[in-house]
Amino acid sequence: MRYLRAELFFIIMIVLLCGAGLMLFMQYRLMHDLGEPYKSGSLSDTPLGIALLLLVAAGAAGGLMLLPQIRMQVKNKGQLKIITWMIARNSKDLDQISFNDPLTGLQSRPYFDAALHEYLLQFGKINHPVTVLLIGIEKLQLLCEQRGRDTADRLLMEAALCIRNCTRYHDVLAHMGDGEFALIVPDLQEGDASRMAARICKELEACELRMGHDSHIIHAVSAVAEWNGKDKAPALYKKARVALQKMTGR
Repeated sequence: MRYLRAELFFIIMIVLLCGAGLMLFMQYRLMHDLGEPYKSGSLSDTPLGIALLLLVAAGAAGGLMLLPQIRMQVKNKGQLKIITWMIARNSKDLDQISFNDPLTGLQSRPYFDAALHEYLLQFGKINHPVTVLLIGIEKLQLLCEQRGRDTADRLLMEAALCIRNCTRYHDVLAHMGDGEFALIVPDLQEGDASRMAARICKELEACELRMGHDSHIIHAVSAVAEWNGKDKAPALYKKARVALQKMTGR
């Protein structure tokens, strides 16, 4: 399991504080159990000294390592909010197209294409990563043939809701058609995006579509493509699409 840097610093600080608490408890036990021999100075205050050192180390870890990480994350989050607002405000293309997919209520394919172009433009200025994440619903055509188009549509709506619950506020989620969902995940590198995709697929499998007395488990595959800083939006999406096709065998 991989921890973020802020999480590691937090764990270190907790360990130091727990160690200090243990040393203070040992000192208390010495004072309580020995009484007069301790007061006479025949025993050292080593546990108390260690506890003080651990407390100082914990304070240093919090002030010098953890606090700067928190400040940086808050600053980055503020930048993301500003950039997301700028994209929605400045893109003339987004004002001229249909925002929503009528079936799922998610963003439409044209919106995704225009938004990806704007994200690459804005995040390229601050040299932050942008990754495209694709989710493909498997055996959708088979379900449509066996249960009908309405059942397949219900599955897509259920999948859309499940995926939306796994996204962050500044991610762009769109239904691309043919059982494919696309995500623009800014400020997330390919490795982290792959873990996010795996989590989404796992959540989809936990979402069962009830059909009378039967149920249908939603199976999905995923693919990610991180922007190299040079590709145009169509090329980045195509890279992710090719990777998804290899996963699905289409």
